[in-house]
Amino acid sequence: MAEDKIIEKLKDTYCRLKPSEINGVGVFAIRNIPKNKDPFPGILDQGWREIKVSDLKNLDKEILKMIDDFFVIEKDNTVLIPELGLNGMDISFFVNHSERPNLKMMEDGSFLTLRKIKKGEELMVCYGTYDWKYARSAPLLEKNGQRYRKK
Repeated sequence: MAEDKIIEKLKDTYCRLKPSEINGVGVFAIRNIPKNKDPFPGILDQGWREIKVSDLKNLDKEILKMIDDFFVIEKDNTVLIPELGLNGMDISFFVNHSERPNLKMMEDGSFLTLRKIKKGEELMVCYGTYDWKYARSAPLLEKNGQRYRKK
């Protein structure tokens, strides 16, 4: 990639990692982020592979814990993993959960701000809108374009 393209991509930087009062490490705005903006442009550029959880059983238990912590294990016991494995995790993996989110995950895996996010503010998403393990905390869920409430 040419240097000028890298510099252009750097101009699209909105966030950094910092200690979070919510949970360990969080993602914080380094400048104001407009409503309806993807604060992580380019995160979908890497390849992802669906893997059966049973195929991961021989991995170190700490690696398995990280997979459970950072990725969505589907009800059919599959998980999407970046081609670079855990080394392929980007800053978006550190967005913390909130029942009053300022960010949402789109169907394609990208993110979109729900409102203007001010410089210094932590970015948060409701995990229950895309991870069934957290569905109880999501007042309104969406699947395949249909909105419903968890019973």
